[in-house]
Amino acid sequence: MTAPRRLRVLLATAIAGLALTLTGAPAATALPAPQNAGAVRTDSNSSVENFRYSSWDVDVDVDVTDEGRAIANITETIVAEFPETEQNRGIIRRIPQDYLGARTDPRNITVTDARGASVPFEVERGSDDETDSAFVGVLTGTDDYVHGRQTYVLNYTLDDVILHRDDQRADEFYWDLVPLNRAQAIDSATGSVTFSPRLAAQLTGAQRCYAGAFEAQTECTLETGDAPGSITVAPLPLAPHAGLTIAIGLTSGAVVQPSTRLPNFALDTLPLILGGTGIAASGVGLAAVAIQNRKRRGNRTVIAQYDVPAEIPPLIAGPIAGAPKPTPPAELVHLALLGVTRIEEPRAHDAARSKKKDPDLALRLLDPTRTHDVLDAETVAALFPDAEPGTVYEIPKEDSEFSDAMTRLAASGSQAALDRGYFERVRSPLGVAMGWVSLALVATLIVFIVLGFTTRLSLTPIITVGLALIAGSLGLIGMLPHRVLTPLGADTRNVLRGVREFIRVAEADRITMLQSVRTAERRSEGNTDVIQIYERLLPYAMLFGLEREWAQALATRYREDPSYLPLWYPGVAAGGFDRLDSSISQFSSSISAAATYSASSSGGSTGGGFAGGGGGGGFAGGR
Repeated sequence: MTAPRRLRVLLATAIAGLALTLTGAPAATALPAPQNAGAVRTDSNSSVENFRYSSWDVDVDVDVTDEGRAIANITETIVAEFPETEQNRGIIRRIPQDYLGARTDPRNITVTDARGASVPFEVERGSDDETDSAFVGVLTGTDDYVHGRQTYVLNYTLDDVILHRDDQRADEFYWDLVPLNRAQAIDSATGSVTFSPRLAAQLTGAQRCYAGAFEAQTECTLETGDAPGSITVAPLPLAPHAGLTIAIGLTSGAVVQPSTRLPNFALDTLPLILGGTGIAASGVGLAAVAIQNRKRRGNRTVIAQYDVPAEIPPLIAGPIAGAPKPTPPAELVHLALLGVTRIEEPRAHDAARSKKKDPDLALRLLDPTRTHDVLDAETVAALFPDAEPGTVYEIPKEDSEFSDAMTRLAASGSQAALDRGYFERVRSPLGVAMGWVSLALVATLIVFIVLGFTTRLSLTPIITVGLALIAGSLGLIGMLPHRVLTPLGADTRNVLRGVREFIRVAEADRITMLQSVRTAERRSEGNTDVIQIYERLLPYAMLFGLEREWAQALATRYREDPSYLPLWYPGVAAGGFDRLDSSISQFSSSISAAATYSASSSGGSTGGGFAGGGGGGGFAGGR
């Protein structure tokens, strides 16, 4: 069985077992979780499944080996009623080969007819995709079709069919005599279980029988035979996908359990401890990396300010400030405010389009020489490769080339922040040390994983794989050099935080700041100067996600000075300053949407116990 299939089966087992434990069901009915809890087949419409069974009788003889382990010899007498058409060549009977942590090892398989004559058959081994269980399949017949009543007597031997219950109160023979995974009705199903004298002396008298669909708790009748240790199920009909399950209690320790079912600290518990320790060590390493990053940022007092140095364009300011918004939209507005470009609504003359809430936008190149930074020039070159003044670039709705260009610009800004000394890549000494600890534990876990998969049928190896992957991945992350701020980067970040604070405060507080003594020493603060200050900060407000609030403040300034014309976006004045905030927000979202566009690809297609809760069962159907 593959690991994913095994995981699903074992998870179902664990969850069902936990549920039974929590409900506190009585000893006679608190039974182990189902072995075959997978989905039943629904292929009754298939031609080979259109027949029925007139009878299905199961005889189980349970004994113990010289080592004290349970062994069962099972005889199934199956009478099938096939149609007279050329439909069936025989039946298929799949026998599960795993039972709650142990291999049942189906063997000594024979098939005869009602007279005892041998019936040809084939044996296959595999894993059922529908029931997620490993099986040994018995395929009766040849290439010749069979008709009418056909009797098949299957005999086989299984190991370790008796469980020791988790509550330690009893051992239990909990078995699906007739499989649920079957599309045919059975007119009469019966079964009998006979325990050897040694086991008969260990019977507690607690016994139950369940019939019906999966998880049905409808009880059927059990009869005690004349011989000690003999228990019989009274005949009853079964609908398609209905099973017959029997549960019989024995004294605790009546049989020796296989080693794969017994607790093993080294293989069941220690790997989980080591895996948890590895994750904890890698977690310490990551915490050390985070602390190192936090220390590099510093915690100096933030002073609101509105001056942004020319060498910090939005493409580089975003990474330094850790801004939540993408940098390309802010960079494009920044270029317009420098006079390099102009934002236009090229179809605004169209009456229908001029009333649109979200107008189409374009950039017109005015003067490429007005760029202040290499990153500004790189942005111009990305949109206007010919650098011809007057060229118009319409912002696309969906365009992979534009998306790639914006992605490259954002990456250039991040790399420039590193190249210019705002960041550096350093390793955390503690992160490296804890990473080595994690990797050493992962190497140890690999040994336990191999041992677990080869010797255990439990969840531990699967869980350990997950723990090892997490510990190893986090450990490697802690060992890698990480981008941290340099002293220059920390100072610049503090400046940008001051700009953010200036944008966030109330208008009255901003006026006070603009009229401060220190400000007055630098410039006269006429309304035109204030407007230019507000304009210059708009791209940075976009980085911090405050473009709507700042655009409203800027619109107020525009209205206070009707003589001032925002040449960077003339459409705002023409359409009214009241829509400046929505226009800037739309511009930002349009650029962001286009920048993240990627071409799509179309795909080619769009008593505590219950029936089916024990071991055995499997599948039966036509061939």
